[in-house]
Amino acid sequence: MADPEKLKKLSELDEKGLREDVLLPLLTRLGCKAPTICHGPQERGKDIIAYTYDLLGQREHLAVVAKAVDLSGSVSSSKGLREVVHQVQQCFDEPYEDLFGMTRVSIDRVWIVTSKRILSGAETSIFSSLEKNNLRKLIRFISGERLADLLDENYPAFWDQSLEPANVLREQKARLARFCQDLLSALGGNQDEIKATLNAVLHSYSPPKVIIPSDRTLTRLSPYRVELDSIPEPYTCDFQMSGCGSIREAFFAAKQKLYYAMFDVDELMENYGEVIDETDPKRFVDAFLEKLDEEYPFFRRSYGRASDADQAIGHLSDGLTEFMELQTGLKAVGRWEWATALVASVSALEPDIKSFLQHLEKDEFTLYWPVDNIRSTPVLRLEYTEPKTKKLTFITKHTRNIESFGKKSARPVTAVDITVEVQREITEYLWKLTRKSINK
Repeated sequence: MADPEKLKKLSELDEKGLREDVLLPLLTRLGCKAPTICHGPQERGKDIIAYTYDLLGQREHLAVVAKAVDLSGSVSSSKGLREVVHQVQQCFDEPYEDLFGMTRVSIDRVWIVTSKRILSGAETSIFSSLEKNNLRKLIRFISGERLADLLDENYPAFWDQSLEPANVLREQKARLARFCQDLLSALGGNQDEIKATLNAVLHSYSPPKVIIPSDRTLTRLSPYRVELDSIPEPYTCDFQMSGCGSIREAFFAAKQKLYYAMFDVDELMENYGEVIDETDPKRFVDAFLEKLDEEYPFFRRSYGRASDADQAIGHLSDGLTEFMELQTGLKAVGRWEWATALVASVSALEPDIKSFLQHLEKDEFTLYWPVDNIRSTPVLRLEYTEPKTKKLTFITKHTRNIESFGKKSARPVTAVDITVEVQREITEYLWKLTRKSINK
């Protein structure tokens, strides 16, 4: 019988932890090839897929249905059991794209794994619901207790990382190094640069800094896909719109929330793909309104991920309307290039802000931001006392700790908090420039 403490540890896992921390490494150690998490909008019941070879050397494809609930009762009265039956049916009925063989393949076997209990009647209920096609012989049940035994036998390092064999650690290191090489190569690095960079990571306590350009971000990261996203000019500027804050940040946030919202649906993937692949914020909003806004799960949604995505895109739309108005106004007064240069100069001051915050002792403080003109280009400076100058100067007031909305504890102010506040002050000043022009 499994150790109660081990069963308790398994029972505290959510489905994500069960898939990633337990089943993925365990399947590898059981001899399965290329175990891959495919939980998402196109999983068709398959939380994990893998394959083995039969006695004739042919591939047998395995799908794992992972649950973090007790499986008990009848299908008619247990939502968890109904979901399992539906997922098992999808596993056998829906082929999947083999990521490694680049073909469409069918599932040969299904394992139903729960980190908790399989109570009396659960297996019978599932089998009776799947009587057609004689699927009984192709399904295996693994309870939390059996899972603990499998971990003891094949992956004891789950309980204690010090038990991981040295050869396994070497293999893991080699796979990580290969992944980093592939990633850096895809980003344009040559082999000499990649080798030098990885050596610095492995052997130095001061690894290379990662600089993220303002027009690019990592938006989609999964066990089988890493994807960078971009945004064109002029939206890389961090003007602070009252509707959404920075257009760039709101755009990437809206795309990310839309991506997660699609985990709740299996339909409309073609339209979704067209919308999510947009790199222009305005065309992204327009495409969403045209192709997805009136469809499930977004139509009249008042909660959940779809509602979050709809709200984020609404904020982005409001911000874009403001942005276009501000851009038009600044161009009308001949200050658009000047304004974008001024906004861009804020990020250069982040190291100074971070250094200042490291030695901060006051609970409240004021910062001053005079504007220098270097070869007709505006450049912001940071001063800690009020400068004696007639130059255009922005003033921001801050507290050492910021109260988080809806939370009892406060958090320390960051350089990002301060730069956002400066951008707000600059944006408000730019609005005043455009309004003065309109009033004239």
